[in-house]
Amino acid sequence: MERTADQLPWWQKSLVWVLRFIIGGVFIMSGFVKMVDPWGFLFKLEEYLAVWDIWQPRTVVLIAVLLISGYEFVMGMLLALGCYKRVAVWGLTLMMAFMLPLTLYIWIYDPVSDCGCFGDFWVLSNAATFWKNVLIASGLGVLLCLNPRVRQSFFQPAIQWIVGAWISLYIVVIGLYGYTIQPLVDFRSFPVGTALTEVSDADAEDDDEYVFVYEKDGETRDFPLSELPDSTWTFVDRRPANGKGSVSAAQFAIYDGDEDVTDEVIAAEGDEILLVIPEPVRADISYTFTVNEMYEYADSVGIPMIALLGGDSRAVERWRDVAMAEYPCYTVDDTQLKELSRGSMSVVTLRDGIVSSKNSLENIYPPAIEAPEDIFDFWFEIEGGDPGKNLIGLNLFFGGGLLLIYLFQGIILGIRLWIRKWIALRRKKVENTVEKESDVIGEE
Repeated sequence: MERTADQLPWWQKSLVWVLRFIIGGVFIMSGFVKMVDPWGFLFKLEEYLAVWDIWQPRTVVLIAVLLISGYEFVMGMLLALGCYKRVAVWGLTLMMAFMLPLTLYIWIYDPVSDCGCFGDFWVLSNAATFWKNVLIASGLGVLLCLNPRVRQSFFQPAIQWIVGAWISLYIVVIGLYGYTIQPLVDFRSFPVGTALTEVSDADAEDDDEYVFVYEKDGETRDFPLSELPDSTWTFVDRRPANGKGSVSAAQFAIYDGDEDVTDEVIAAEGDEILLVIPEPVRADISYTFTVNEMYEYADSVGIPMIALLGGDSRAVERWRDVAMAEYPCYTVDDTQLKELSRGSMSVVTLRDGIVSSKNSLENIYPPAIEAPEDIFDFWFEIEGGDPGKNLIGLNLFFGGGLLLIYLFQGIILGIRLWIRKWIALRRKKVENTVEKESDVIGEE
């Protein structure tokens, strides 16, 4: 005879809740960091498809990005909250049935450097990713047996659909913001506050060397030049040993033809505007008028503006011809541009050579650029909102809503019961009316 929840030992109930929180938390984090930066996950999926020689329209890949990220987040939340006890566990188990052999294949054949499970937030080696999935699958196996028997949950079954809908709306808003504007949280190499030029020679001489970052079996370590590891370690990056500057900033390079002009075109003092176009062939030409108007106003008030394009000198010439660009155009490695700012076309502002804001060109209101009232309105429109404050606002709004659902679920259930009774009463009145009319017709 199968034991009920009340008959389960206390340690089994505790184990279920621990596994709910741990496994649910892993999927919540995995889904969130992918959805907060959908462009990053999109590039990772396109990398997979390129390795397997599969071509798909970017729209199809984007739909996959939103579905996978949202699925992980929502299912993880439902599991952690104790909602839909069978559906949540089975849903995540089916995902692991696909991910476990996939990560084993990636570990053995190494087609990509990392699986992208946690985006740029946490880069794991392929071996660590596989064994992490083995542990998750083992925990889900336990939950398949015990989770339905532990009926305790944060929310009553009758209103779990409201919880599911609310957290689904939250993660969709996060994803749409990240895709159309910029990620609300920046885990990339060039976050706001990063200098795009190397530390000066004077600063570098203070410590006289760099530290080199290597990775092996999921472990990342810094090595001085005199103690570099053997070939079993994989080089990741380098940074000044004195801690000034950043790894990626020291490697960011802008080219005019074959000449590195980074230090020449990045102003060490004052404001500057960068138009970032990592894939010129995908850029929307309809925005070129707004870009040209932006340049004209910026030039009139003494703010330098340049365009950084992924590709070679031919891409620059094509862009100048198509966009009728009068602003200086340079080339940068497309991977670095995708790290710098997301979107097919975006605007990055610098202050004293340091990244001060990022914004998608789609998010800029053209009239505010074409005819600004003053330089402050112009700059405010280019910079856009503060992602950090927006994330806090979204979390407070949706987190507060979830808390209200939890605190007033008794009232919600009462309203639900009243609505059902009212519907039943109305149905009964309609049936009685129809019956009386049928009797009158029969008597006639």
